[in-house]
Amino acid sequence: MKRLFASLLAVMLMFCACAEEQDENIIRLKTDPPTYLQFNETTREWDLYDETGIIGSNYHIYYYGQEESAYLVRHKDKYGYLSLDGRWIFEPQFDDAFFFSDGIACVVVDGLLGFINIDGQYIIEPRFDDALYFNDGLCAVTEDGEKWGFIDKQGNWAIEPKYDGCYYGGFTFGTGLAVVSYSDYGERILIDKEGNELLKGTRIEFTEDDLVYVERNKYEGYYRITENGPEEVTVVKNNMYLSDYYPFEGSKVAANDYEVDFAFDGKHPLPRLDGATALLPVYAALAQAVYPDDTRYEDCGRFSNPDALFTCTKTNTAYYRLVDGETDIIFCAEPSDQQIEYAAQNGVEFEYTLFGYESFVFIVNPENPLDGLTVDQIKEIYSGELTTWDELGVEGLGEIIPYQRPKNSGSQTALEKLMGDTPITEAPQMYVSDGMEDILQTIEYRNLPNAIGYTFRFFCADMVGSKVKLLAIDGIEPTVENISNGKYPIITPLYAVTRKGESNPNVKRLLDFLTDPQGQELVEKSGYVGLGN
Repeated sequence: MKRLFASLLAVMLMFCACAEEQDENIIRLKTDPPTYLQFNETTREWDLYDETGIIGSNYHIYYYGQEESAYLVRHKDKYGYLSLDGRWIFEPQFDDAFFFSDGIACVVVDGLLGFINIDGQYIIEPRFDDALYFNDGLCAVTEDGEKWGFIDKQGNWAIEPKYDGCYYGGFTFGTGLAVVSYSDYGERILIDKEGNELLKGTRIEFTEDDLVYVERNKYEGYYRITENGPEEVTVVKNNMYLSDYYPFEGSKVAANDYEVDFAFDGKHPLPRLDGATALLPVYAALAQAVYPDDTRYEDCGRFSNPDALFTCTKTNTAYYRLVDGETDIIFCAEPSDQQIEYAAQNGVEFEYTLFGYESFVFIVNPENPLDGLTVDQIKEIYSGELTTWDELGVEGLGEIIPYQRPKNSGSQTALEKLMGDTPITEAPQMYVSDGMEDILQTIEYRNLPNAIGYTFRFFCADMVGSKVKLLAIDGIEPTVENISNGKYPIITPLYAVTRKGESNPNVKRLLDFLTDPQGQELVEKSGYVGLGN
């Protein structure tokens, strides 16, 4: 039996050595004689094998350390490190251990903390009471359990221990900054790698776009850290409140100054309305004109509250709700290919009632000197072919940051239709805005002068009241006049979308009213371009 097992082990180790991708449940170890670790589905731990069979059990492997080419391994309450290629850096022997960071890991021996490197060597012998992670070549440590300072990779003090607290793992996002304090509950301080104090506040945090948020008393601000020190970022608040457009409640809902010539068929239910945020003013005005006075906005999402007469779940969710029978009419731009495919899979076809037009606009920071782009330049920017503002004749702004919206949102679908067969470059996650208002707010809220984004004209200029610059496209400004006369090159048709074969006669009655003169007047009063223009 021993000889048979040894043969099987040899075959398995040969397979692991030759296979392009090793079984994730087997780790071949570089030991003599050969051994390997195999995951045990019953214990949910790893067992250690050699040619005789199991020689050890209950190894626990932590995978986070793969970024540093090492596993953290626990066995019998001791910790060690295993390289991804199966070499023991340190067999389990430490009382506790941290993951590798900046090529260095902190280990605990007899209650004291020291540091090792990826080659299995002590670089700083255990002598500290507590420590955080190495980053930017420095690590926050304390020798007496009270005062914190920063050491370099040789164990020398780079910043003498004088702080009562240190936060966020010491130096954080690659720009040589840390947050410390002189008392546990007092003011926090932003310092650089030389220990210079840059900012103070009761709360200091780093944002995803490498800014520093500071809260102090009732004041809050954002700062960009430059060679000349902190520069405060101008904050422009988003002024949009959806409640301003709730029917019978909102102060910004367009009202008709006459009695409408319309009535629902009382034998059938009222149509349930949903749609895009950018078109909320239209269907709010429509509901306020012809629905009962007690109709109210109701918060809901997909698969929830299917009886809601009036809600706004945004384009993507609204299309899914329409297919699933959760709503009857949605007010949106055209659907994406994915939304059309979902409808087809569920035996639903969309029917589109055109009721107006809007301009799809591109926006930049108001300090950007650029006033316009061509359609071809937009395609080059969003395909990744054109990457710097210098290429557009704008000096000093550096790289172009092209914001995008999530897949299947109305404006993202509009971008995809504009791009046609030109592939869209993948945007970094921090530059994908979740909400339409976010893409407006982010460009100025973070004060990124090198950013560009896209949205719809009325939403940007009136609903949000944003102070971004709307660019001319092919030399044509995105005005109501240029939408009406067809000169603006990126005009978006606006639709009331229903399920084909809808049997409720009140749906058709409402759509007919929307496209009749009285309904069109509401469309135009709401800020959009009607069919007669």
